Amino acid sequence: MPAHNEASVICSTIESILTQTFKVDIVVINDNSTDDTASIVKSIAVINNRVSSIETVDNKFKKSGALNTAYQSVDLDPYDYVLSVDGDTIIAPDLVEQALIEFQLDPLLGAVCSRAGVVKQTTKTFFEKLIYHWQYVEYAEFDRSRIGQGTCIKVAHGMCTMYKVEAIKAVMERRKDIGKLDCTVYDVHNITEDYELTITLKELGYHITAGFGMYAWTDVPLKLKDLWKQRVRWLRGGIDTLWEHGWNKSTRKDILNAGLFWVMLLFQGILLGYTLIDIFKGVFHFNAMVMLVMGIMYVDCVYTLRYVQDPKKWDYIIRVTFIPQLFYAWFTIAQLVYAYYLFLFKPNQEW
Repeated sequence: MPAHNEASVICSTIESILTQTFKVDIVVINDNSTDDTASIVKSIAVINNRVSSIETVDNKFKKSGALNTAYQSVDLDPYDYVLSVDGDTIIAPDLVEQALIEFQLDPLLGAVCSRAGVVKQTTKTFFEKLIYHWQYVEYAEFDRSRIGQGTCIKVAHGMCTMYKVEAIKAVMERRKDIGKLDCTVYDVHNITEDYELTITLKELGYHITAGFGMYAWTDVPLKLKDLWKQRVRWLRGGIDTLWEHGWNKSTRKDILNAGLFWVMLLFQGILLGYTLIDIFKGVFHFNAMVMLVMGIMYVDCVYTLRYVQDPKKWDYIIRVTFIPQLFYAWFTIAQLVYAYYLFLFKPNQEW
């Protein structure tokens, strides 16, 4: 469990792991925390020998560096599986049990990630509430998208994923073979370490899936600036990963989807252009194509509510009224366009 300034939630996270239906040993990697994270973990470790902690030293590589520190320190031989959980993530009591079922069903499975849930957070303003529920439903969209991907999901997300130790050791050997000696398991030069690791596992022949019985919940940003920074980092890191790994069996689907984004953006731009021309002319022509596209978008938008965990009235309001979600969709498009700009003109990645 990598943890940086998680004093407010670290107890709950550790407790959710200690109460699993299968016993789990916990290693918390305290990464440059300036709050009470270290002392809290040590106080728990004193009374529970299943909990231990590691302090990073001069780690400049954020979460990937912290996780690599753990892999350099922990003997994996006694274990069959390793669970990676963010310090601000709460997991359901049977998550490990559900993950083990997935591994039993597929001998080639290298990693299985949890469902993407959002913890209840206190919002102080209308805008924070809007941002929170935008993401609350969006995380359900992540789950929905994985249903049709079977054992080849795009990414085993960093918030909560269980890996087969055999697969982790294969990644270690792969890093050594290509000369990435500073990248024990995670590529410290990639700002979306979970996506890069997923691609590497696929290239090694492992299946990757999501366990729909595995529930986990995490914090989300409540400030628009923080949300923008987080998503641009995810998207930019994804583009870098595809560029680094190139066209192959494990990346071609994601590369084609990246190309499809630009085709759809051009198509939407053309439709928007026709609509604006009509507005400026002061006339309205019934455009069947525009209405068809908007209708499909609306149905898809509302249908996602089926996958939302314990939906609230705000979730229904955002999706059924459609306009708030439409603004969020444009916000998401802007993030991806800016991520491509950074990829093309700002080669130095920033966390």
